[in-house]
Amino acid sequence: MRYLVECLCVCALGLMPLVGCSGTSDDDGGTGGTAGTGGSAGTGGTAGTGGSAGTGGTGGEVRQYQIRFLEFDSEGVGSSSEGVEFCQADTENCDTSDASGIVTLNVPEAQEITFTMEKKGYGKWVVGDVSDDTYESFATRPMYTDAQLEAIAAQLDTTYPWTDGIVGLVRWPSDHAGVTFIPVGSTGDAVGDPFYYDAATREYSLDLDATTSVADSHLLPLGSGGFTEVTPGVQEFEFGGTSGDCRATWAWPGDGPNKIRVPVREGYRTYGSMRCDGL
Repeated sequence: MRYLVECLCVCALGLMPLVGCSGTSDDDGGTGGTAGTGGSAGTGGTAGTGGSAGTGGTGGEVRQYQIRFLEFDSEGVGSSSEGVEFCQADTENCDTSDASGIVTLNVPEAQEITFTMEKKGYGKWVVGDVSDDTYESFATRPMYTDAQLEAIAAQLDTTYPWTDGIVGLVRWPSDHAGVTFIPVGSTGDAVGDPFYYDAATREYSLDLDATTSVADSHLLPLGSGGFTEVTPGVQEFEFGGTSGDCRATWAWPGDGPNKIRVPVREGYRTYGSMRCDGL
């Protein structure tokens, strides 16, 4: 498999040297007064310092993300996952989930952000989102143990840990059959085998060509599928079939309707989703 898909402020302060003169006559004293005028020019330099205060304003507004991490046993029973590190990728802007499984993180507003989610002994997630009015201010994310992901890898005829990346895509509402996930452009050459969740066997399958659904449970990963062996970088996918009118939720918008872009990293599982039919 292949891989699952930042602000620098510089201010300069000019310093004007203060030159003093000594003399032996009143005229020379007058000259000293002129030096005082030079000091006033130094005051002008202080105004430049005021400009640097404006640099502080470049931080702009922030958006707050709050995530609750859960672990699920073989019976589908969930419990809080403590100790998950949730980060704005490649920065020190991180928080670790508490005993309730909750993390809170502030990020710059109106930017495409990459997030990573990691905990020792569990699979690593990577997601992309836009920190604007469409983002989800609160969400729940599952943490799967390495053993659970090994079982999924066996279903997908691949290895775990992921030697490159794997992309999982979801259509909301999730209990919807017939949705297809289609690589866009060069992404078609960057993905391995497609898979979908089989509601009948309750496993992921390489033999299906669209999502499946059942009416008796909301705990199953319905309406989902994805691709194995995904090349690192930013990849783009289209939601087709019965997906309807969709917008990106946990993803970056693609270059057209029903399309999203997602970050892919080696050893990570990418999550990408769309909310469809105006919901």
